Amino acid sequence: MMEGLYFSEPRLLGLIPLILILGLASLRKGRNRLLVLSRTAIFCLLVVALANPYVTVTETTSARRPIITVVSDLTASMEIFDQGAAERVQAGLPDSTIRSFSGTATPLGDKVLQYAQQGGALLLVTDGYSNRGRDLEEALALARSANTTVFALEMAPIREDRSVEISGTNTAVLGGEYPFTVVVRSSGGEFDGHLTVRADGAVIYQNRIAGDGRSASIKISHRFPTTGTHILEASISFPTDAIPENDRYQKAVYVVPKPEVLLVAEGESPLSRVLSDHYRLTVSPTFRAEELGAGEKRFKAVVLDDQRYGPELSGLKDYVREGGGLVVVGGRSSFDFGEYRNSSLEEILPVKSVPSIFEGGKTTVLIMDISGSTRREMSVGGATFLDYEKALAIELLKAPEFRDDRVALVVFGTEAFVVFTPTPIVGKEIMIQDRISSLSPQPGAQEETQLNVGLALAWDLLNASSSEGEVIVISDGRIREYPEVFSESARMIQEMGATVHLVEVKAFEGAAGGFRDLAAESGAEYHPALYPGSVTIRAGEMPEEGEVPEVEEVPASGYALMIANQNHYITSDLALAANATGFNDVTPKPGGQRLVVMLDGKPILTSWRYGLGRVAALTTDDGTAWAPEVYSAPSSRLVSRMVNWAIGDPRPEAWRVDAEDGWAGTPLQLTITSPSPPRIEGVEAERVGENRYSAVITPEEEGIYAVGDYGIAVNYPLEYRFVGYNPDFPRLIMSTGGMVFTEEEVARSLVEEARKRSEITVQERVSRRLPLLFLALAIFLGEVIARRLGEVRR
Repeated sequence: MMEGLYFSEPRLLGLIPLILILGLASLRKGRNRLLVLSRTAIFCLLVVALANPYVTVTETTSARRPIITVVSDLTASMEIFDQGAAERVQAGLPDSTIRSFSGTATPLGDKVLQYAQQGGALLLVTDGYSNRGRDLEEALALARSANTTVFALEMAPIREDRSVEISGTNTAVLGGEYPFTVVVRSSGGEFDGHLTVRADGAVIYQNRIAGDGRSASIKISHRFPTTGTHILEASISFPTDAIPENDRYQKAVYVVPKPEVLLVAEGESPLSRVLSDHYRLTVSPTFRAEELGAGEKRFKAVVLDDQRYGPELSGLKDYVREGGGLVVVGGRSSFDFGEYRNSSLEEILPVKSVPSIFEGGKTTVLIMDISGSTRREMSVGGATFLDYEKALAIELLKAPEFRDDRVALVVFGTEAFVVFTPTPIVGKEIMIQDRISSLSPQPGAQEETQLNVGLALAWDLLNASSSEGEVIVISDGRIREYPEVFSESARMIQEMGATVHLVEVKAFEGAAGGFRDLAAESGAEYHPALYPGSVTIRAGEMPEEGEVPEVEEVPASGYALMIANQNHYITSDLALAANATGFNDVTPKPGGQRLVVMLDGKPILTSWRYGLGRVAALTTDDGTAWAPEVYSAPSSRLVSRMVNWAIGDPRPEAWRVDAEDGWAGTPLQLTITSPSPPRIEGVEAERVGENRYSAVITPEEEGIYAVGDYGIAVNYPLEYRFVGYNPDFPRLIMSTGGMVFTEEEVARSLVEEARKRSEITVQERVSRRLPLLFLALAIFLGEVIARRLGEVRR
């Protein structure tokens, strides 16, 4: 392909007008016209040639036999795989070489970049876990930009292996509940073994552990009786286990005294009783800023219990900005009842004291079948399949679980299209019902149904919404007669990354449909809906066949509370079963995180950060009138977690070490807060801020390392953490244009795929100077010959 004309020295073209002016002046003086014209043309051509005109030519070539490099991972974690696979596949690939690496670390991203070459191909024979060096996803993208295609060999372990790890915070409060999780990972298939957990050498948990997946998690809680460093240890034992190094894991937990908390309250309440169990609590009927102390804070957090706004509360602004924690609990004298609106206190709160109308939350995409087959009657003289679908959809969106959602509607038949994009349900109920009720079947009954196109539209809507998503498909289930649509729909459901419910409407029990098979193939949730049964369907609790679901009603004792965000420290893995008979009506500010809400989306617990501090707003009361259930087990954990989060790090600020658990052979980052440079044997600490120092150590052996009285647990090398074949590895390979082959497919297909992908595109400059020089020479010779012939004739 050839692009436009360019010049290397375009400034020389400015001589052409001067040459033309001189030529014109010579003609006016009556000189030899032929000589003047020829010399003018020659000089113009020479100037253009000196400016070096060129064009850019783009050429694309592909190699008949591309260079293939087999990268063989022989690191320690690969012992459970067939280590002769790389040599076998390389022997069957012409013009290929093999490169191996070993050790107790897998720098897979570095190896991809090391062996990548333009127009070539890499075949990675590895478990797909990279634990050192360049990020693998970044390395694959860079290799692709260098026109290197990366393929991978699909591998299955031939030996069994398991690993264990403890997940939890590195600090705990004396006598308080310390929750942690033990994660057991398996290389695949069923596993059945034994787990033992010890705290400072004493067994606190011992049980059988079994499953049929890649991992299992056990949640455990413990209370430490003394301050200082304590050691948790988890060990596993299985009848068959190829690598024993990762069967034991230690975690160092630094236990600190109960932090000081100030509660500003009029008297005793369920809130004060919960706080006194977990903290060194000081109760004061009024707030005085001087009680907060200066420098090293006396109180780690302040809790305001139903306090009306007063000028003295403005002192909390500096306290929070400098790192203090604040929890504001509602009631009849606070928030919208306590003159918080536009006050200095409201400035640091994550909510405004004005009534809220919540719009947003999970995005639910409703996909409805309007193909010709849905005009069939479900009984003689009765409703059609589409009538029943519409009744199901309308009743479904009335369920309390959907009040917080935005809903979109997609329909499919012989074509698929979006009826309306994600719209908040609250306030739009009539519009949504009208749009659903107005649907009519598309013409034709035998045309291919476009469920796969409807799923693709739903996928686009979920991606554009950038929020948690759910898809509900309502159809008569007639899909098995279209094999291509069936297989494509199953693939899309598997890759969608959202919960997909397949609701199949049936005229009678036992009616044949294809959604049960599609659910089994794709992993979606299958729910039959038998006419004319109840049409109330709750997300996550769809009725089984023949079961008539019950509609959940709000208890007369109050409003049910629900968790809106499971990914926050306060609400993760929290069991909340509580009602509230009253609340303060507030609106979250931009940046405020709604953690607990009522069924209509109104916030009950909202949090955010202000400066260096943390602020939580609990917009129901202290349990004396509105919300006693919140302060009773197990829901009372919400209160302690809320205050723990506001406190942040409960350790003293004068001397503090921050470090995660380490891995043998992997650099470990330490951050020390100290008024003077810390002394760490064999390591030089670097000052990174006021009273802050940083150091990096690389522990070579497992064990407990101490920095002062702070312990750091170092466990088995990171190479042994994840076991088996990385399930995300094929996605990474295919996202950059590669493919994953079985060993049988390599010799048959890889060379051809590598050749297709080995195209090299080169842009070259091609000069157009020579034609101009030849033309100038031709004009000169022609002019000379013409003058000589004229002389001969004369």
